[in-house]
Amino acid sequence: MKETDQVLISVVMPVFNGIKYLKWSIESILNQSYANFEFIILDDASTDDSLSLIKSYEDKRIRLIEAEKNK
Repeated sequence: MKETDQVLISVVMPVFNGIKYLKWSIESILNQSYANFEFIILDDASTDDSLSLIKSYEDKRIRLIEAEKNK
């Protein structure tokens, strides 16, 4: 099966002040053998460095959603 024939899936990961495990979590998703996915990361108004770490990735599969207020 060619990559263009693969079904696009969405992986959703919420984050709130998760810097301790965030790099490991992001790398784990990005390094999957199945590559035809969008990676939606919802930052729930983190006050640690989570947001800057997420923004440091230049992978076109990542779609960042930033909440203005923690819910």
